[in-house]
Amino acid sequence: MLKIIQLAIENVVTKGTIIKGVIGLKKVSSIYKIFMMMLILVISAALTGCGGSESSGGSSGGSGGGGGKGGKKVEITWLVRTDANMIEWEKQTIKDFEAKNPNIKVKLETIPQDDIDQRLTTMISSKTVPDVWSSNWANSGFATYRGMDALLDLTPYVENDAQQLSGIPENLMDIYKVDGKIYGIPMLGIGSFLFYNKDLLDEAGLEYPPTDWDDTSWNWDKALDYAKKLTKDTGKSEDKVYGLLYSSAANLKTWDFGGDFFRPEAYTTGVMGEPTILDNPKNEQAIQFGADLILKHKVSPNPAALDAVSQLGDPFMTGKIAMVVNGGWGFWAYKPAEFNWGVAPIPYADGRQPTLYVDPWNISKDSKHPDEAWEFVKFLADPNGAAKSFMQATSATPADASLMEDWAKQMSEITGMSVEDVKQVNEGAFKYGRESDNHLIMKFSTISTTINQTMNAINEGKKSVKEGLEEIDKNLRSLKLD
Repeated sequence: MLKIIQLAIENVVTKGTIIKGVIGLKKVSSIYKIFMMMLILVISAALTGCGGSESSGGSSGGSGGGGGKGGKKVEITWLVRTDANMIEWEKQTIKDFEAKNPNIKVKLETIPQDDIDQRLTTMISSKTVPDVWSSNWANSGFATYRGMDALLDLTPYVENDAQQLSGIPENLMDIYKVDGKIYGIPMLGIGSFLFYNKDLLDEAGLEYPPTDWDDTSWNWDKALDYAKKLTKDTGKSEDKVYGLLYSSAANLKTWDFGGDFFRPEAYTTGVMGEPTILDNPKNEQAIQFGADLILKHKVSPNPAALDAVSQLGDPFMTGKIAMVVNGGWGFWAYKPAEFNWGVAPIPYADGRQPTLYVDPWNISKDSKHPDEAWEFVKFLADPNGAAKSFMQATSATPADASLMEDWAKQMSEITGMSVEDVKQVNEGAFKYGRESDNHLIMKFSTISTTINQTMNAINEGKKSVKEGLEEIDKNLRSLKLD
């Protein structure tokens, strides 16, 4: 616009000079006034054009927010899992966000977890994607959706708003950083633990397990001894109590014993590659221990018995299981229990690496409103806002370290454990833990299904552990994951 003004002035001056030389000063004065009026009109139009446009929440990496171009209202979609415990928080979060961002409307879309993979695949292929979602809320995970080129690079946004995300530890942020680019903002960080029924341990005269992950006396042999003393079998199935439920996925069991089904590079490249199932003796040790709990020691239910005791609800919640290895969602899943319960480390083994579940917020690469979506993600991650209310509503372990004190106090009230013990057991899980395999290896739902087909046969005593591992190795090698 400034260029237009400059040309207009030059035009007037030039023409004025020429006219002076041709028709004389008197007539020039009249014509000159006409040119000046034209100049004023040009300048007025130029200034109107310069001031009449509004951006859509700032350029890429900006933090403007506020809505669409020219004040137009923008709608973004937030996809979440169907969860009765979350819906009120989700609705309130949208209400609070829209109140602060009147030009951004958030449409909530809920999908059952088992349907998310299929629905998302369809959405991605048709480019009708949700704007904000979590890549780990499906049965696949982050690596699968990054491999589909479905996730927006958030690096410029994070760099621009680094201060607002400073409470999230770097090691958690790094989980979703690939080749220097950030694709997700952690919302929660959950470890793995052993949960136990305090009342049943009291009845059996057993001390509560420690909360220190470096206490090597709390090992798998000690846990087995506890499980035997806690198992009750009166001959009536309805009265039976099992000492220990250890139903973790096969590869995650190997991590608890220092093993692994896959090579280290599988977790960085996202490509499974050649499995290492038969290369590490700790793999067989882990799977054998789990099978022995069921078949030899009979302190854990076989698949059929587990289905039966689960008919009445979660078997730990109904008192049918004295101890259970589970993810940290047990902190909120077990809140309604009618008995006292506590939390301990995964029993010690050399090289033990308990599983972490760090869920991120993601933005779709094909989002039509990435700036507005980022404003919403920032709002979700705010430790003084939605992130805090999320923790309060769900008891989920927060990703933002500034909320950990409040979380520990909340868990102390629920479990009866001291705040220090709650902190210690949680911190140890992250000190030794590693992110879940299904989050980091592409198309893991197919890999998991292949493994589980054989694991069921092992746990039912239809195949030996050695035979089963050989079969799993063969079947994984035959997979076509392209």
